Amino acid sequence: MNKRNIIPLVLSTILIGLIFIFSILRLNYLSIWYGKTINFDIVISGIYIVWMIFELKISKKELSKGNKTSDFGTCELYAIGQAGVLLSALWFHSFWTVPNIFHIFGFILFISGIIFRIWAIITLGRYYSHIVREVEEHKIIDSGPYHHIRHPAYAGMILANTGITIFFFNTVTVLFFFLVLLPAIIARILIEEKTLFKIEGYSKFAKSKKRLVPVIW
Repeated sequence: MNKRNIIPLVLSTILIGLIFIFSILRLNYLSIWYGKTINFDIVISGIYIVWMIFELKISKKELSKGNKTSDFGTCELYAIGQAGVLLSALWFHSFWTVPNIFHIFGFILFISGIIFRIWAIITLGRYYSHIVREVEEHKIIDSGPYHHIRHPAYAGMILANTGITIFFFNTVTVLFFFLVLLPAIIARILIEEKTLFKIEGYSKFAKSKKRLVPVIW
């Protein structure tokens, strides 16, 4: 078994543990939801953990996949960016000192991003992988979210983390989002497409769809 196959499983498991610890600390020291019926900091953490458990199932499937990978370390950078956004959001004081409209907006984007990403993963089925690799008999999927853009799973990740960044707004989280997570996703897409363009029909598919944002890129 390729050692790289186990990386997504390990990183996701570590992230779940850290989310739990950071959430408890925030509940005790930083939460602005005292006295409110619902503590939305904890709600977001809980939803995030459920999301990660879903992705863990995919990571377990990586263990039995082939050894030929080509993501050049972007899997790790991507994971650092993703973890950095949420953990810094939970750790640092938010600019928002009272519940406001930005919490609602951020929460909606967060949920929408998760739903969009899961939709993309389910649509791609067995061809989806957390690691960039060549898959035998790979077919071009042009249904669901792939009818509109080429990389909806990444788009969903960006949307969900945009929601987190707005909800927990602080300088460190903003920096993790723009300087680590976004560059990591863009790098992964560019590297992943070197593999995808080897698939028959992908060049034609790529000409009709943008990568992340319709019309723009």
